[in-house]
Amino acid sequence: MHSTGAIILGEEAHIVAKEKDGPRGKSPLTPAQRDDYSNLILLCSYDHTRIDKAPQEYTVEFLYETKANHEAWVRETLGSKVDANEVLWAKIVDQLPTKLGLDTWAHEIRPIFDGGPIQLAVATEERLRECALWIATRPWPKGHDRLKAAVVNIGLFLNELLNVFNEYAELLYGDNWRRYPTFYRIPVWDPERYNSLLAKYKSRRAYLSDLSLEITRYINIFGDLVREGLDPFFRQEEGHVTVLVEDLPLQYGIHIPQFAQEDLDSALVVQALFAFAESRASRSPRFQW
Repeated sequence: MHSTGAIILGEEAHIVAKEKDGPRGKSPLTPAQRDDYSNLILLCSYDHTRIDKAPQEYTVEFLYETKANHEAWVRETLGSKVDANEVLWAKIVDQLPTKLGLDTWAHEIRPIFDGGPIQLAVATEERLRECALWIATRPWPKGHDRLKAAVVNIGLFLNELLNVFNEYAELLYGDNWRRYPTFYRIPVWDPERYNSLLAKYKSRRAYLSDLSLEITRYINIFGDLVREGLDPFFRQEEGHVTVLVEDLPLQYGIHIPQFAQEDLDSALVVQALFAFAESRASRSPRFQW
């Protein structure tokens, strides 16, 4: 029997379980560390099931040692045939979607596009801050300069977004959420001060929206560049990353922020944030407050 279809022979397994009540789940590792490459091992479906059914036999230490031994064997036997830079790029591409939370991105940043005060979960903010730091500290492999520029700018724009948000943000709901308040609401009526603060609020709110849209554009060009140069099947099932915008009260529209073709060259340079004050006005979509 002949078949041209792809067959999945390996499964990505966690050494320390993704959940604390899973196999080998009792560990001080954070959720991000549990999904990190260092805690993942590639197994066939049979072995994946076997190690999870017998965690006392297949301990964390045993699995770390098994993985290390196999990686050493690959380096020794295939090292001359494998492009180390491509392997390093593959690791970055594998890790970034989890660190950004791409599967929940649209829902997590949706409050930025709501009509009411912006609220972000503290857990989301902390994860994105960790992601920005992770990007900033990458020892970049050679090659894929445009892909590198996309990832670097994701980190720079993330850092800018969180810094602007935290300029006024305050904790609430048992310290689980941070809210960007409507700071133009003053206790004593002063028309001049009110109008000044309202203009500043609208300006900062529009800037937060523009930053979020630009980050999403970089995420989408990141995916396009990965499919173009590294893995044609990268996130094909999930598709492009979207944002949810409250077009009418409690009615959300789905938008796919992407760079126009004529903007790609200027966008795919390191430190594109410096030019954003001018370029943001020409982006689409863009929302006013």
